[in-house]
Amino acid sequence: MTAPTRAALTIRRRTTELRREAALLAEAGRTIPLTEPVPTCPGWTLGDLVRHVRQGHDWATTILTTRTTEFILPGGDLSGDAAGDPAEDRSWTERVAELGTRGAAEESHLADPELRARFVVEGADRLVEAIDGVGPEVPIWAPHGKQNKEFWPRWAVFETAVHRADASLLAGLPFAMDTEVALDCVDFCLVAFGVPEARPFLSPRFAEVPRGGETLCFRSAEEPANGPSGWLVTCAAGGVQVTTGAPDGWRADATVIASPSDLLLVVKGRLRPESPRMTVLGDRRLLDFWLSHAIS
Repeated sequence: MTAPTRAALTIRRRTTELRREAALLAEAGRTIPLTEPVPTCPGWTLGDLVRHVRQGHDWATTILTTRTTEFILPGGDLSGDAAGDPAEDRSWTERVAELGTRGAAEESHLADPELRARFVVEGADRLVEAIDGVGPEVPIWAPHGKQNKEFWPRWAVFETAVHRADASLLAGLPFAMDTEVALDCVDFCLVAFGVPEARPFLSPRFAEVPRGGETLCFRSAEEPANGPSGWLVTCAAGGVQVTTGAPDGWRADATVIASPSDLLLVVKGRLRPESPRMTVLGDRRLLDFWLSHAIS
């Protein structure tokens, strides 16, 4: 089936949103102790989350500034024998966690609220400068999709927004995004489940999702000005397939309907199906299984 494509946000819009999300994240975590556990990231403290966001921004900055066409591990090391596959010995999730552990001993100055906020914002600023400094025709490695800089501003907005939500929920602050930007993040997340090249970067448990033709529909309660507001995930025998632009009334084994911002929290496992902020239709057990196995 040929699905309609989402009207892409411009790179300039995405870099603007990246700076905005980084500033909101920095503000949300400014006065919370670094040792405070983050409920939406089990096993993480606020310090872990802050370091993770900065390490991610620095990773993307390194890829862009070096104009590399090969996979580079977070931290700046070439993958060598990995040959572009980050999972030759450990999963992507394990490697990211390992990097966070190594960084914990190096960032004691983050106890200062002002330095912590600056640490987050400066990482995003450096990434925006790196994005702006590369032409669209320059070959750049990306996990999937076009091998140029196009992937990175979109990934950065998505990654930063999700962790801004983590910090906001920890601080008791509301989380809301512009409808168009939130749904662009949802699209970025869900479409990756159907891309074979993205598999090494997904949860190790993703391999356990069913393959019997089960279907899940994720739908926004608000229609955007441009682009689809619904996604159909089919757990086919040959691999997960994702159709964008699933129309109203599309029948699925399990359907989730939520506001754009809440839908992002759902697809990243930050908002559970029992929440009154979403509507769940159909097989709740299938949805629970998907969310526990597909979300890293």
